[in-house]
Amino acid sequence: MKEKKDKMPSFLDKVSSVIKDTKRWIFHGAQSVTKEEFMRRARICNECPHFIHKSNTCGICGCWMEVKAKWKTSECPKRKWGNEADSKFYKSEKN
Repeated sequence: MKEKKDKMPSFLDKVSSVIKDTKRWIFHGAQSVTKEEFMRRARICNECPHFIHKSNTCGICGCWMEVKAKWKTSECPKRKWGNEADSKFYKSEKN
């Protein structure tokens, strides 16, 4: 699929995203998804017009998908796949 020419997130946005995702991942016990779920997520990313194949990164959040798709608490910024963690945490995090 053709890559969409989105403006990549700034360096500070990427750092902020990594810190937030890492904090959430550690808070929930640093769990990874199953190999099957990782493969499903990776397939979805590969087909997404925002996926940058050359760097294996998301054109929306700037995350390196090899890591993000493995973390149980991660979610696609376009909501194409979601976190598998305790939903109560995410509800309280938004308040």
